[in-house]
Amino acid sequence: MFEVRPRMFFQKPKRKTKSWQRKSPKIYSAAPRKIKRDRKFTIARFFYWILLLSFIGVCGYLFLFSPLLDVEVISIEGNEDVPAEEITAVVNSVISGEYLDCFSKRNFLLLNKRKIKEALKSNFSRVSRVEVEKKFPKTILISVVERGAELIWCSGGVCYLVDDSGLVYSGASGTDEELRDENFLTVIDDSARPVDIGGTTFDQEFIKYLKEMNAALKDEIKLVEKENYHTPSLASREITVKTKEGWFLKLSSLIPSKEIKIIILTVFEKDPILADAEERKRLDYLDLRIKNKVYYKLK
Repeated sequence: MFEVRPRMFFQKPKRKTKSWQRKSPKIYSAAPRKIKRDRKFTIARFFYWILLLSFIGVCGYLFLFSPLLDVEVISIEGNEDVPAEEITAVVNSVISGEYLDCFSKRNFLLLNKRKIKEALKSNFSRVSRVEVEKKFPKTILISVVERGAELIWCSGGVCYLVDDSGLVYSGASGTDEELRDENFLTVIDDSARPVDIGGTTFDQEFIKYLKEMNAALKDEIKLVEKENYHTPSLASREITVKTKEGWFLKLSSLIPSKEIKIIILTVFEKDPILADAEERKRLDYLDLRIKNKVYYKLK
């Protein structure tokens, strides 16, 4: 008798393994096998490297050692007062010689533009800006911007040109009369303090005040023609100018030029003496250096 045992609900029925499934199947790959190539040093490869290195060597010689790329033309533009010959001489002095006793400084590829700029600015105080441009294969273009004179400062009998930044950049040639004819605003330092070209600077606000005051006195009130302004010293804020009527006007840059203009016109209108042009000729000076105060002295 066979005993039949009941199957529990969590037990899975056993499956019979078929005969063709008992052995594990073989796996075949479709990828081709790697073929090892023999990389031998051939004669063709040898000559390839020889030719490549020779080409690099020839190019290196032509670009770095040969005079083929040496700068031969120095073109200059923008200069008016600084002679082109002097600029060229300074540039040639910078690019003469060699680096490491091997590479020419005139070589187009090795040209040092920064040193050229520094040399030109240090040698010519009149030059305010320099641009250096290389033009392949043998030319460099030097573009300069020169300083413009805003006024002339005279001290100890010597006159100098001052630009809009307040820098004394050059000596002024010519007599006082010639300088006045050129319509330059001229200021004379009565202390005769020495002036250093390229080193002495003036306050830009003081220069601006002088120009505004000169325009008001010359063109609007018409008290001054081509007279020089005087100041006690470089650091002073006071100026004195002789009017065309023969008396002196004393001013301070601490009082704006617009206020000075209003004060002068008001005094000339309301003061019984100064209102008459003939009576004003008796003036020795008119002092407006103190704010809201007017002083004058008769001869």
